[in-house]
Amino acid sequence: MRTSASRAAGAAFLSLALLVAGCSSSGSADDAAAPSGPVSMEFWGWAPGYDKITAQWNAAHPDIKVTFKQIPSGAKGGYDQMTNAITAGKAPCLAQVTYNDIPSMLVKNALMDITPYASGDTGKYLDWTVAASSADGKVYGLPVDIGPMALYYRTDLFRKFGIAKPPATWDEYAADAAKVHAADPAVAFGTAPQDAYDMAALTWQTGKSWFGTQGGAWQVSIDNPGTQQVATYWQGLKDKKLVMNNGNAWDPNFDKASEAGQVMTFVNASWAAAGIKGDLKDLAGKWAVAPLPTWTAGDHTSANSGGSATSVLTGCKTPKEAEQFAAFLSSDPEAVSTGITVGGLYPASKTGLENPLLSQGDPYFGGQKIYDVFKESAANIPATWVVGPTFGQVEADYSDAIGKGGYAQATTTVQQKTIDKIKSLGLSVSGS
Repeated sequence: MRTSASRAAGAAFLSLALLVAGCSSSGSADDAAAPSGPVSMEFWGWAPGYDKITAQWNAAHPDIKVTFKQIPSGAKGGYDQMTNAITAGKAPCLAQVTYNDIPSMLVKNALMDITPYASGDTGKYLDWTVAASSADGKVYGLPVDIGPMALYYRTDLFRKFGIAKPPATWDEYAADAAKVHAADPAVAFGTAPQDAYDMAALTWQTGKSWFGTQGGAWQVSIDNPGTQQVATYWQGLKDKKLVMNNGNAWDPNFDKASEAGQVMTFVNASWAAAGIKGDLKDLAGKWAVAPLPTWTAGDHTSANSGGSATSVLTGCKTPKEAEQFAAFLSSDPEAVSTGITVGGLYPASKTGLENPLLSQGDPYFGGQKIYDVFKESAANIPATWVVGPTFGQVEADYSDAIGKGGYAQATTTVQQKTIDKIKSLGLSVSGS
C-alpha cells in the first residue's frame, strides 16, 4: 500500500484503539512465567494452509510444538468458541482474528498484550496492518494478510455473450449484466452482496467509513451516502434479476450455478482465489481476475476485505513462544509461500510482498499473473476506513436485515442497532 495511505490508516486505527483499550483488561505478556521445559500450544483458525504452516514450524522447532485446530470462521461461530473457551479456562494460546474483529475481541478481554515480545517484529509488516492489530500503543496480534478487492470473471462466458473485456466501471458492469440477461435470463452476471463484510468493502471504495471518533466518543455512520449509493446500486441489480440473490465462491449455490455456466462474475478479495481453485477444479483455465470496477471512469480506487492477524488469547501461559510462532507464520519465507499457494493469502509482511510466487502466472487462471491485479488494488485502497468495536453485531444484524427489507432499509436499521449496542457496552457514542 502507498506510504501516504499507510500513515493515514494507521492514524485512524490508533484513534479508535484508544477508545477500545480503555474498556479492556486483557492479560499482559509480562504476567506470564517462563516455561521450564518443552512447550505445547494450540492454534485455532480457519485459513487454508495454516495446518501446513504449523507442520513447517513443528519440523523446525521440536521444543515448541503447536497443534492446529480448524474452526469455523470468526463470524460463523469461531469467536464464540474462543471466548467460551477463555471463560472455561480451556482456550488455545493462538488464534486467527480478523482486523475488523480485534476491537470487539478487546472489548471482550479476549486478547493478550504481546508488546514485550512483538515490538521487534512489527517493522516487518505494512504500517496500517500493525496499527489495525494494535491498541493504545500495545500489540495484540501480528499481521498475516490483507484482502485487496478485485473482479473475478469467466473468460469463456464473456466470449459467449460477446463481452470484449471486463467492466471498468460499475455503470459498465450494470450494462453488461443487462446485456447478458436479455440474451439468457437464466444466467446471472454476478452475485449480490450478502452481509456486512461485502457491504463494508464496497462502501470502503466510496471513501466513506462506518465508524469514526471525536472527542473521546465513537461516531456511527453506517447509514452514510457511500453505503446508500452501494445499497441503491445493488438493489437495482437484484430487482431486475441481473445478479444472483445469494451465493459466492465456496457457497454451494454459487458452485452449482458456476458449474452450470449460470454465473459470470463475482466481486471479492485476493484470498477468494483459493476458494475458486479448491471448489471449482473443473473450471481451471476459465476464470480470470480484473481490477475492481470503479464509480468513475479513469479512477483506480479499490477496497480491502478481510485480512487477519495471529493473536495470543487471554490466559496463555507461554506468550513469548506464541509470539514467535505468530512471527514465523507471518514472515518466514517458506510459511509465506505456503500461505500464498495453499491459502491464496496476500501477505502483510514487507518481504512477503517480494515473494517470487507473486510474480508468477497461475495455471488455474490461464497463466495470468493474478497478483499483479491484487498489487494494484492494494496500492489504491482509501485510507479512510475506521474499524468499530462491535463488528460481530453489525455482521449479524446486517445479514438478517438484508433478507427482510433490502439493502437501504437494512443500512438504516443496522445504524440504530449499532448505536444501541455500543451504548450497552458503556462506551460514548453518537450517530453522524
